[in-house]
Amino acid sequence: MTNNLIQWPRAKYWDKAWNPIIGCKPCSTACENCYAAAMMRRFGAADFSPRTTTRVNPPRSGVVFCGNMTDLFGEWLEPFDSMEFFSRLFHFTRDGSPRPNEATYLFLTKRVSRMADALCNYTDVPNALFGFTAENQEWYDRRFAEFRKIPTKFRGWLSAEPLLGPIDLGLNHVYPPEAAPFQWVVVGCESGSGRRPCPLEWVESVVEQCLDAGVRVFVKQICLPDGRFVNTLLDFPKHLRIRQVPWAKKGETKK
Repeated sequence: MTNNLIQWPRAKYWDKAWNPIIGCKPCSTACENCYAAAMMRRFGAADFSPRTTTRVNPPRSGVVFCGNMTDLFGEWLEPFDSMEFFSRLFHFTRDGSPRPNEATYLFLTKRVSRMADALCNYTDVPNALFGFTAENQEWYDRRFAEFRKIPTKFRGWLSAEPLLGPIDLGLNHVYPPEAAPFQWVVVGCESGSGRRPCPLEWVESVVEQCLDAGVRVFVKQICLPDGRFVNTLLDFPKHLRIRQVPWAKKGETKK
């Protein structure tokens, strides 16, 4: 095991969250045990319907998950609303390009066609990654077909969490290694009460595919063969102690 496979020791791969909206609507099997909806129930919310918040100004440093309590490309938003969220994140020069800042912004959606629509006429955003969730082969194939419509100038990523079935990512036979569709893949079993099965071999397969294709991979959490849920690296089998990230830590140069 080489050091470059553990660049981020924590299971939580972001530093900060920004939620101009809280709430979502279920759209696939991955939503059945939604952690965000469960969290809102614990705080006494009557429902998880999307609603605006007072978090207008996003963080300007760190790794920022944009919309971890919602889907910023949900059907309850018009495309220009998503564009408005982008404009809050990025200062622009007169030629329309974003001014650099110290933050790395993570966008994630299950509604990939709407993300593609929002990005189709948008400038490149070098400090943001745009990705989608895929819980099994069926939903990976559906969403990946839409994801391929997003211009390659945008940095892509995939969240295979919760992993509810084996996934063939097609990294070697769909794209050559130098043009892989993702810069990063996060994989992990479901968490919380009522979590569904995730055999270790499903995670191992995703990891092996990524390593073979030269794509950074982050193992977030796993279910051991004895049924235990673990998210601490030292509890992982050695071959799964892998938490790579596609951004440089402070003081490093991104490779």
